[in-house]
Amino acid sequence: MDFDPTRVAFIVVSAIAVVSAFRVVTAAKIMHAALWLGLTFLMLAGVFLLMGAEFLAAAQVLIYVGAITTIILFGIMLSEAAEVRGRGAAPLPVRRDDASLFRRIVLPALAVLAFVGVMVVVYSQVSWPDAPAGLGGDTVRMIGRALFTDFIIPFELAAVLLLIALIGAIVIAVRDNGRREQG
Repeated sequence: MDFDPTRVAFIVVSAIAVVSAFRVVTAAKIMHAALWLGLTFLMLAGVFLLMGAEFLAAAQVLIYVGAITTIILFGIMLSEAAEVRGRGAAPLPVRRDDASLFRRIVLPALAVLAFVGVMVVVYSQVSWPDAPAGLGGDTVRMIGRALFTDFIIPFELAAVLLLIALIGAIVIAVRDNGRREQG
C-alpha cells in the first residue's frame, strides 16, 4: 500500500472530527460543548476540502463555523446564569454515580465506535463510482454562475425570506424585553 498524504490527512481530520463530536455530547459545561461543536464544524469543512468540494467547505466555514457557532455562543453568553444552569440560583450538583458515568461517557463512546465501525465497513466494501467527466474544474465558479443566472429568483426570494425572519426575531426580542422590564 502506497503512502497517500491525502488519505492520511483525511483520516487525521476525520478522527479529530469524531473526537470533537464526542466531546460535544460529553462536555460538562455548555460553553465547552459549543466550542467543541465549532471545532467539529471546522473539521467537517476540512473533510469537504479534502474530498474536492471547495464550495461546500467554504459554505461550511461561513455558515456553520462562522454564523451558527457564533449565534450559539452569543445565546449562551447573553443568557442569565440561572437560565443556563436551571431554575435554581445554586449550580446544579454534578453527580458522579455509575449511571451518570454510563450515560455521559460509556453510551456516547459506544455510539461513536458503532458509527465509526459502520463507516469503515461502508468505505471499504462499497465500490465508489468515478466522478462524471463533466464535473471537473472550478465547481465554485459553476455553482456561482448557476445561482446568479438560472436560479436568481429563488436565490433572491430566499434572501428576502431570511431578512423577514431576522426582522421578525428582532421585533419579538424587543417586545419580550419590554414586557420583562414592565412586569
